[in-house]
Amino acid sequence: MVKKYWFLFLVLVFAGCAQIEGFFQEEETSKILLLYTNDEHGHIYENDGWYKGVALYEMWEEEEKNCTNCTVVKLSGGDNYTGTAVSTFFKGASMAEVMGLLGYRVSALGNHEFDFGERELKNNAKTANIQYISSNLVSKDMKNLFEPATVIYAGNEKILFASAITEDVKRISMSKPFVESMIAKPGNTVLRAILKENTDLNIIVVHESHNEARKWVPALAKKPLVVFTAHDHKEALVEENGVLFIQNAGYLPSYAKVIIEKKGKNSKVVDAEIVPLKKEISLASTGAQEVKKTIDKYLTQLEKKAGKKIISAGKPLETEALQKLFTCSMLRAFPGYDAAFSNPGGFRDSIKAGDIKKSDILSVFPFDNFIVKAAVQGEDLIYDIEKSGNAYCGATKKDEKWFIGNKEIDKSKTYKIITTDFVYQGGDGYRFTNSQGVTTNVSWRTPLENYLIESSKKGLNLEKACENLLKD
Repeated sequence: MVKKYWFLFLVLVFAGCAQIEGFFQEEETSKILLLYTNDEHGHIYENDGWYKGVALYEMWEEEEKNCTNCTVVKLSGGDNYTGTAVSTFFKGASMAEVMGLLGYRVSALGNHEFDFGERELKNNAKTANIQYISSNLVSKDMKNLFEPATVIYAGNEKILFASAITEDVKRISMSKPFVESMIAKPGNTVLRAILKENTDLNIIVVHESHNEARKWVPALAKKPLVVFTAHDHKEALVEENGVLFIQNAGYLPSYAKVIIEKKGKNSKVVDAEIVPLKKEISLASTGAQEVKKTIDKYLTQLEKKAGKKIISAGKPLETEALQKLFTCSMLRAFPGYDAAFSNPGGFRDSIKAGDIKKSDILSVFPFDNFIVKAAVQGEDLIYDIEKSGNAYCGATKKDEKWFIGNKEIDKSKTYKIITTDFVYQGGDGYRFTNSQGVTTNVSWRTPLENYLIESSKKGLNLEKACENLLKD
């Protein structure tokens, strides 16, 4: 009987020792490396020979190598595909393939993700092996069209990535899924996504600018540690009330790196920076070689299908001159109309010196817009022209008054104008009160391409062609 109690005493002693030993052990520490880009717009390659997709792969490869025992998650803030010719011409397939090789896991839904249609977005997401999330894009009956958030494990740590899209999308996108859906307040929907999951760490990836996100993030009952923002193409790196906001400029000039250290129940950011992309590539790894091979494959196809020379340029064409050239070519293509205008945001690239190809025009005007003929009131015409920056033709301003020909624009009179379907449908907030318009089957790129081809056949270069058109 004594032996039995003695054995029990020893068991209790050893158990107690084990608990004491565990008590004095250090809490487990884990590290998470977050690599982030936003508003890439297909810029995996630039016309000056900059293989951005390869440079990003090599730099991320080095980041992973240097972060010992880190769980790595690669993220995007959305607007992945529409932009450069090498992406736009293939409806984003080239960008998706490169994103897959780079190892992206999650992306916010951007306002340009549906530019090529719902089917192409699904195909691209599958090719890239990426999950799009958005908590506040909902149907009329308030059902989510995408998962509001996703969970990724870092060892035993459960990390929630929640997302939302800018409420401004109703004004800037004419894509059917956005037009037929509702954009709920992001603060409410993101909080619901966070509260739904019992997670160790919360991260927000939102397709909305830092200036907009900072208005609602501080009010969240359960705050995230990091908020990755996007959309306005402006760089941001700022900590506010214990929350880190970080964002790259648009078109992939850099990436954001955030390292989080988690010790027990406490998490903190130990490193955060925006890293400029290198121009040099080494191709030292098979992965980098595969990315370059993929980009080259699409560049070769692009050259075969859209590499035809249109005209030559002796020097780069400034953005304002390009906007004027574009709208005046539209007005020239439709004689009898009073004015033409477009939105400055539709111009996505510049014209460089050298041979100008169809693919260069596609890079400048990547969206599949069509020309609209319409009749508008003079008051709306003045408002719309003043919104257009230098992207208008047919009207002139003198002493704060607008004229067509030698006559001042009458606010109550109706004028015949040429614009694009995006603008006419209200994109970017243009006004067409009681207007009557007809959408043609003419691509918005066609008048400019035709004029440049015609000028080239006459032996003119881009500068002379521009001078002649604006003189007329």
